[in-house]
Parts: sequence; C-alpha cells; structure tokens
Amino acid sequence: MRGVIQILGMVFYPLGVHLLIELHVPWLAVTGLVITSAIYLVLVAGLQRDTGARPAWLGLYLGLTLLGVLNLLTATHYALYVPPVLINLGIAAAFASTLRPGAVTLVERMMRFEYGGAAPPPALRAYARRLTWTWAIYFAAVAVASLALAFAVPLDRWSWFTNVLHYVMALSLLLGQYLYRNWRYREHGFVMPWDTLRGMGRRPWRDSIAK
Repeated sequence: MRGVIQILGMVFYPLGVHLLIELHVPWLAVTGLVITSAIYLVLVAGLQRDTGARPAWLGLYLGLTLLGVLNLLTATHYALYVPPVLINLGIAAAFASTLRPGAVTLVERMMRFEYGGAAPPPALRAYARRLTWTWAIYFAAVAVASLALAFAVPLDRWSWFTNVLHYVMALSLLLGQYLYRNWRYREHGFVMPWDTLRGMGRRPWRDSIAK
C-alpha cells in the first residue's frame, strides 16, 4: 500500500503543482509542499524511532518544510524547484546502483516478474543492462535540465518541462522499450507493460532478484 501511495504521489504531485502554477497561485503549491513534507517528516521520525530509518530523510523533509515556510513568508516559490531535482536524481541513482558487476540490474528485476521470478534469457539480460544505463542517464539528464531551467526561464515554462513534458517523454521511452524489445527479441514472446504489472501482482518483489 505504501508503494501504491508513493506512485500516486509521483503522478499527481507534479500535475497538481503545474495546475496551480498555471492558475497563478504558486503559493498554494508551496503550501501543499510544506504540508506534504511535514507529514512525511512526522512519519519518518516515527520510523527513525521504531526501526532506525536513515536520519538523512529527516533532514530532507525538515529542510523542505523550512524552505517552504520561508517561501510563504517572503512570497517566493524556490522550494518548488527542489523536489523534481531530488526525485530524478534519486531514481537515476536507483538504476545506476544496480549496474555494479554481478548485480541484477533494475530492468532485469522487472523482467523477472514476467518469468515467474526466474532470470530471463541471456539476450534479454544484456538488453536489460543497456536499458538500465539508458534510464539512469535519462533521469540524471532531466534533473540537470530541471535545475538549469530553474535559473533560465520563468516558472510556468519550467513547470511545463519538469511537470508535464518530462512525464510524456518518460512514458514514450517506456512504451518504446517494449516495442523495440518485441521487434528485436520477438523469439522470446510479446510483452507489454501491463504484463509486467500482472507479474508484479502475482509475485513478491524479493522474488524478482532471486539468483
């Protein structure tokens, strides 16, 4: 359930922020960021007390909360620039961290849901490694572009790229990877994103990284 909530947040947060910017009420978007960050700060504080969660998360949400409050007091909106950069860098790091020699790449882990937890054929494993590189570079590039645009263009143009176009490009890349895979490796069957999702529903995540 927590994973579903996080995914929904990643989808609707940028759309909500963009809508408020287009309505010329960015302060309301900052208010939403402050409230969200404060809620996560309380949740992470509870996890830190109960399970020893990483204190860096406490610092992150505390920093976002304080920056948002400062923006509200000074009628600015700089806090809105921070989450997209951190989120995209975090996703890029998640892909890149699985590229270590001998590690199961993140894309291959997703493929394993299609194979009942078993490793896919060698050709698909090699493709998964190349694709993991592609996603890592893509999200890192988006983070850099989002940061650069924050200094170079007005808020509404920044939002169009960061909160709208970026997600269109990501969905296009996702669909494109499946279409290319079905053409280039058609001997291994026809697979689409919903097939992977069905596999995820049938098997626990930990099974996807079984050696």
